[in-house]
Amino acid sequence: MKKPLPRQKNERSRRPLRRGGSQSSRSGFTLIEIILSISILALIMAVAWGSYASATSSQQRMQDINGRLHGVEQAMNRMVRELSMAFITSHGSEETQLEIRYKTGFYGENDRIDFTSMGYVRMFRDDKVGDQSEISYYVKRVRNDAGDLVPSLVRREDAPIDDDPQKGGTIMTLLENVESFRLEYWDDQKAGVSVGSDGWVDEWDSESADQAKRLPSRVKITIEIPNPRGSGNSTFTTQAEIHMIQSIDF
Repeated sequence: MKKPLPRQKNERSRRPLRRGGSQSSRSGFTLIEIILSISILALIMAVAWGSYASATSSQQRMQDINGRLHGVEQAMNRMVRELSMAFITSHGSEETQLEIRYKTGFYGENDRIDFTSMGYVRMFRDDKVGDQSEISYYVKRVRNDAGDLVPSLVRREDAPIDDDPQKGGTIMTLLENVESFRLEYWDDQKAGVSVGSDGWVDEWDSESADQAKRLPSRVKITIEIPNPRGSGNSTFTTQAEIHMIQSIDF
């Protein structure tokens, strides 16, 4: 009986391939998988960008609101400071009055005030003026940075004081987009007539018969602006206390 021949070492075993099989494993992504991955990545980027844009917009809005409110606060603080140092003078004899070339006064209406103050701040080293100046506050239409005319609270100042405390000097804008600007003046004499009487008046003239040579002890300032947080208007009120309410006599 013959023995089977030994199988050679380098002989490969021949096995039938499975139906549908492959000699090498599949690798890489299909087109659908690539499109799906890109879509998910695009969605994530869109959500992230939307969140960033919303946060940036909210931050800018808050900065605009705070800047607007800070502008109102700065304008009111300046008016309070300068009104607190308002003064008027009386010159004794007629001979002395003829030698005086300046005029002090306090002229207040419900939407404008002109007065003389000791609150002038010298901006230059060689400025040949003292601490006295003429100051006015009122609303006028001013052209803003966009070129539009908007009602704005302005400040007029003239230094040194001349013979007309209601004219001259330079005008600067304190606050833009002002809906209303209202002033009231506290009259101590009117308030002292009876207990509980209201001493607020809408006008003041330091040259009038009943208000001559004296100033109101307080000035109420009310500013109304468009609401920076939304619709409607916002109102802000403060008071300035005047220290020298009696005329300074020379």
